[in-house]
Amino acid sequence: RISSGQKINSAKEGANKIGQSELLRVQIRGLEMSKRNTEDGASMMQAVDGAMDSITSAVQRIKELAVQAANGANSSEDRKAIQEEIDAMKEHINTTARDSEFNGVKLLDDKYCDSIDNPSRYDMMSGANVGENISIPMYKINTSTLKDRDGSALDQVNVMGSQEDLQKNISIADSALRSVMEVRSKYGALQQRFESVSGNNEEFSAILQNAESSIRDADLAEEMLNYSKSDILINASIAMMTQSNNLPQDALKILERVK
Repeated sequence: RISSGQKINSAKEGANKIGQSELLRVQIRGLEMSKRNTEDGASMMQAVDGAMDSITSAVQRIKELAVQAANGANSSEDRKAIQEEIDAMKEHINTTARDSEFNGVKLLDDKYCDSIDNPSRYDMMSGANVGENISIPMYKINTSTLKDRDGSALDQVNVMGSQEDLQKNISIADSALRSVMEVRSKYGALQQRFESVSGNNEEFSAILQNAESSIRDADLAEEMLNYSKSDILINASIAMMTQSNNLPQDALKILERVK
């Protein structure tokens, strides 16, 4: 026990205790792995938030350009230039959502999502036991899925139409911005949740490690005390045996002097 640092070195020294120790070790290893999972999840949400920030800026710019185009003093050439920039922003939104991924996982261009209001789900293991998962929504965000209440999509924004169309463009941009911010807020909440669960897993793992240590690890002070006690008893026994062996010889010497 002193040399190994463990008070249970084999099953025969404590069949029940070693079973408890192994179960705790399995749980500890599971918590350590789930902590890595949650850290990866937080990093994934952070990466997605960066992409959503870029998309948000693009939608805001489309809104600004739609408002600018509604100015009756714009010429047809002015509107054409505005439309070119709007088209560039649309392409930027589609490209950003399509190309943003984390280790091959695309949360903003999911092929199974048909509507921004009906995302598919991706479960990530967040604990050491069955069922301890965090569900991550996966969207398909582009200028075709960002729509207003009437079903008009962001890709339909066109400043070359009538005055009524110009007002409609602003409404579409407002709806698209609300949808983007709603998605972004969900991912932000998930990032906080991942970070919180990661901290909880780390704390719980430390508690289980202390419990496992109290079962498996030896108390070296106590073991040294027991070792010293046993050593003293052994040496005392040897001394007594030596004295007992010398007793007959001492008796014979005394009798020789008597003669």
